[in-house]
Amino acid sequence: MSELGAEIRRDAGDAEVFLLGILKGTSCFLADLLRTVPGPVTYDFVDVVSDVSDTATADAVRIDYLSYTNIAGRNVYVLKDVVSTGIIETYFLSQLRMHGPASLKLVALLDRPELRTIDLGADFRAFEVTNGSYCGYGLELQNRYGNLPYIGRLSS
Repeated sequence: MSELGAEIRRDAGDAEVFLLGILKGTSCFLADLLRTVPGPVTYDFVDVVSDVSDTATADAVRIDYLSYTNIAGRNVYVLKDVVSTGIIETYFLSQLRMHGPASLKLVALLDRPELRTIDLGADFRAFEVTNGSYCGYGLELQNRYGNLPYIGRLSS
């Protein structure tokens, strides 16, 4: 995690880093990353409620964010637990761009590029993983196991 924090600091230079975590899967990730980024850092969380009944065409149906957080002119690093198809992330990032951040980067805890259906790359990632289900470290499986102190891959 310290390497990722150092990478983000190098990217932002001396400017403030604003970590924006997508609830609730990034809660542990944000807390640990926040402690590893040297210099000025602030953070907040957003809730992106999505319909994922069809993961190939999942659409964000509601975004609860920015009613009280001003990102204009800030270096925003959006933290996502698992980046798979890229559909929801692309939509969310386009919505954030309308609020005028100085820079906008996507940071994945788990990046699954082989599942992309949209041309989107994570700017930063903690781990690149293969297909499968993961839990622990804030990632839940059927509202359970998020409290595990590690990330586990479930066998198929």
